[in-house]
Amino acid sequence: MISPQEKQDKVIRATDLDALSCRYSANNKSYFSKPDPFIDSLISSYKMHLPLCTGYTNMSANRTLRSVFNEQKLPLINRGTYLRTESIDVITQEFIKEFKKCQVISLGGGSDTRCFRILEEHGEDVRYCEIDFHESVKIKKLAIINDKKLADIVKYDEESQSITSKEEFARLESNIHTENYHLIGYDLRELTGALDSGAILEYVDTSLPTLILSECVLCYLNPKENERIIEFWKNAFASKALLALLIYEPMSLNDAFGTTMTHNLSNRGINLLTFNEYPNLEARYKFLSEKCQSSNVKLTDMSNVGGYDSDNTTKAWINSKDLARINRLELVDEIEEIRLLLKHYCLCYCEFSHSPSLKTINKWKWILE
Repeated sequence: MISPQEKQDKVIRATDLDALSCRYSANNKSYFSKPDPFIDSLISSYKMHLPLCTGYTNMSANRTLRSVFNEQKLPLINRGTYLRTESIDVITQEFIKEFKKCQVISLGGGSDTRCFRILEEHGEDVRYCEIDFHESVKIKKLAIINDKKLADIVKYDEESQSITSKEEFARLESNIHTENYHLIGYDLRELTGALDSGAILEYVDTSLPTLILSECVLCYLNPKENERIIEFWKNAFASKALLALLIYEPMSLNDAFGTTMTHNLSNRGINLLTFNEYPNLEARYKFLSEKCQSSNVKLTDMSNVGGYDSDNTTKAWINSKDLARINRLELVDEIEEIRLLLKHYCLCYCEFSHSPSLKTINKWKWILE
C-alpha cells in the first residue's frame, strides 16, 4: 500500500507519459519538420521499467501504457503539441545562438527529448541539466545507458544495465553526470531559497548564461512553492550570469472552459495549484514582475503563437510555410474550438540579472510585455 503522498506523486509523474504520448502522436503525424528520432527509446524504457515504479504492477503498468499510446489523439491535440514544442524550441535555439557558451536547465525534464537534439547539435558549447522525480529520472537514465546513440550524445561511457526487479530499480543510482550533461533525481518541492540544495548546485555553472525551462511543472506546486523555487534560482545566479526563465502551462481564464478543465483534471486526481491563482496573463505578469521581481517579462497565449489571433505576418512565431504544412496534415473543423483551447495555455518569459538580456526575444509577437 502506498501513502497518500506517493499516490499523488504517481499521478503527477503519469502526466509525463501523457506528454510523451502526445509528442509520439504528433511525430507520427509528421508535425515536426525534423522527425524526432529519440522518442521510441524513451517509450521502450517506459514499457520495460514502469512496472518497477512505486504503485505499479505489471498489469496496471501495461494498462496505463496501452491507454496513453493506443489512444488516437485529436487533431487539435497534435497541433497544440506542435505549437508547444516549436515555440519552446525556437526560444531555446535563439538563446544558444546568441550566447554560444551557455546552459539549459530543464525542470521536470522527464521523457523530454530536447536535451538530445540540443546536445547532438551544440554539445561542445551547451551544458544541459535535467531535474525530475527519482523514478522518472531512472527511466530516462535506463533509456540512455541502453541506447548507444543516446549514450554517445550525452557522452556516457559506462556499461548498459538490465534492471528487472523492483528491488534492483530501487537500488539504481538515478543520476548521470558527464562533461556537459547532468540528469538529476530530485524533488523540486525540496528546493529552498537558502542555497542549501548542494545536490543541485554542484552540477550547475552559475557563471554561464542560463535558460530554465518549466513545461507544465510549476503548475503542480502551490504559489508559495513557485515563489520559493524561483527565488532559489534567482539567489543562485545573483550578480552573476544572465538567468532567464521560460514557463509553459495552462491557465483557467476564470471561464466555463477553464472550469471544465479543472473538473476533468480533478477526476484524474490532478490539482493544478496555480491554475486559478494566476488565471490569466495579467495575473502571471504581476506574479513574475512584482512577487518574483524579474525583468523583461513577456507573455503570450498559445492561440497567438499559432497565428489564430493575428494576421501572422509581423513577428510571427510560426512562419507561413510551416503553418501551411501543418494545416495540410489533419483537418481541424472547429477553428473556434482550437482557438479556445490554445487561449488556456500560456508561454511566459522573464529574466533575472543585470547581465545583457536576450536581444532576440523581441523577434516574436507577445501579448503582454
